[in-house]
Amino acid sequence: MKLFKKIKAALEYAQASWAVRARLDQRADVVYQKNPHSLLNALCDTYGSDKGEIGADGHPYPWPSHTYADFYELLFQLKRQDVRAVLECGLGTNNPNVTSNMGVKGRPGASLRVWRDFFPNAQIVGVDIDAGVLFEEERIKTYPCDQTSAASIASFIEQAALAPASMDIIIDDGLHEFAAGVSFFENIIDYLADDGLYVIEDVNAKDYQKYVRYFSGLSDRYAAKFINGYRPKSWMGNNRLILVSKILH
Repeated sequence: MKLFKKIKAALEYAQASWAVRARLDQRADVVYQKNPHSLLNALCDTYGSDKGEIGADGHPYPWPSHTYADFYELLFQLKRQDVRAVLECGLGTNNPNVTSNMGVKGRPGASLRVWRDFFPNAQIVGVDIDAGVLFEEERIKTYPCDQTSAASIASFIEQAALAPASMDIIIDDGLHEFAAGVSFFENIIDYLADDGLYVIEDVNAKDYQKYVRYFSGLSDRYAAKFINGYRPKSWMGNNRLILVSKILH
């Protein structure tokens, strides 16, 4: 069964990759050596976020870590002091009855604490459908929000008193489903700064192709880049990111 899942995942990965390349004509291959001194990966280990790792043991989640932190460090290293506001959808609930949970040993709020420490001048905002994991700490505030509901997103925006174009980075690490991703994007994108970055994490193979078609239809307003991450000695799985930025006319 384990071998079958690996083969199935590999086929899905190949199918999604070729489908994306068939529609998009620009591509970059990035090859790198793992940085054992990466601050962002070390913070992931410290707080229990699955966005990255230094060591492969002792994680509170049962799956292999993603390699997002490697990519994020490349993107944000020179902007650490400049980022003032980060919004992330999905606190990483440990309630097994909630969809896309982190398992019973998961640590809710892990990635919010990672961002707080990595961006020393930023206010961190988090939202989650599970009100039981909401919390407030130094430079972190969290709010209830159902990303599939426009009314719920609007309620969060009002409660948090978000100003348009105020968030430097918005990350969707929530439900990991296409319809939910589109719902959150369409109802929150006006709050991304003009030079900000919007990230959709953990995109499965089927949704990957849907997002290509979706953002192709918005190419006059947004630039979308589709990232496939490789995890050594691990099946490909949903180690995928979509990076979206506004096109300034």
